[in-house]
Amino acid sequence: MKKFKLVWSSRSECGPNRKKNEDSIYPPQSGSDTPPFKAAVCDGLGGHVSGEIASNIAIRTLEEVNGNLSNLITNANKKILEFQDDNPESIGMGTTMTVITIDEEAFMKIGHVGDSRCYVLSDRNLVQVTEDQNVPGYQNVLKQALGSNEKLNIHEIDFQLQIGDVILLCSDGLYNEVGEEYIKKKMQDGISAESLVSEVLLLNPKDNVSAIVINLI
Repeated sequence: MKKFKLVWSSRSECGPNRKKNEDSIYPPQSGSDTPPFKAAVCDGLGGHVSGEIASNIAIRTLEEVNGNLSNLITNANKKILEFQDDNPESIGMGTTMTVITIDEEAFMKIGHVGDSRCYVLSDRNLVQVTEDQNVPGYQNVLKQALGSNEKLNIHEIDFQLQIGDVILLCSDGLYNEVGEEYIKKKMQDGISAESLVSEVLLLNPKDNVSAIVINLI
């Protein structure tokens, strides 16, 4: 395959109706590089103690461990459960995790637990690659999360990208405020994560807002 570069923008902000930002993202800053590449959005469970610690542990695991995404998420889950064992006041904390890797052949692997999302804009068509793991009929109730289950049903997805594709990783604090057509149009217009998060913050969102936008060029 022809050589390509990845250009990405990243932003995570505390929503106006939250006391603290419990989301964590990787990479935390915008940049560009050649593959291999990895990125993730983790959403600490709102209303649970130490949600930001859980999401941060998950992101740190991503920075430390390479290889199979299922093993990576399992290891992050183990570390969060161990933290709860050592800190009883943190029992009940948890986080979603949607993590991707992209190799030199533009092949993307996705590991997914919870309801953070991965979208791909390809040939001006928007695809929601991940499936939300919510209890049917209860939009904000998760079937599972890191830190709340010893054994996780980790969704693993493979996706062949092509040069010109755009990837969006985001927390539910973003997509719950806007429709899919809005997301599609903004990605088609080449919006950055910084601008996308800024626009959603103007809508007085109920949750924290995080996004990573990745372009293959």
